[in-house]
Amino acid sequence: MRKKNTTEPQYVTKEILKKELSKWEGRLTGKIESLDTKIDGVEQRLDAKIDTKVDSAIQSMKDYADSHFTQLDTRIDGLEQTIHGFGRKLDTAVNGIVQMLERSFGTQVKVHERMEDHEQRITKLEEQSI
Repeated sequence: MRKKNTTEPQYVTKEILKKELSKWEGRLTGKIESLDTKIDGVEQRLDAKIDTKVDSAIQSMKDYADSHFTQLDTRIDGLEQTIHGFGRKLDTAVNGIVQMLERSFGTQVKVHERMEDHEQRITKLEEQSI
């Protein structure tokens, strides 16, 4: 068997160590960059998924709130109409009561005036008879 003649020394020199470390550094840098690229891609996909889920959740909440406010507006409109109707009925009833009181007081005033007239007549008659 023949021995290979190698020009490589059997020991590690500073230069060989620097070259080997540079090669390792280059390979590690390449792997780190490829991992960074992969991580960036994953981040973008996750951001897109999160954004769509958040947007759909926000839209769902807006729709929910809008539907409840619409129902509330409808109920408030109905109450306003009912209150307006009660207001008209109350106005009519109050006007009727006021008219009834005016008629009642008007007849009472007339009766009171007649009573005063009769009292004056009675006192005059009593004065004359004495």
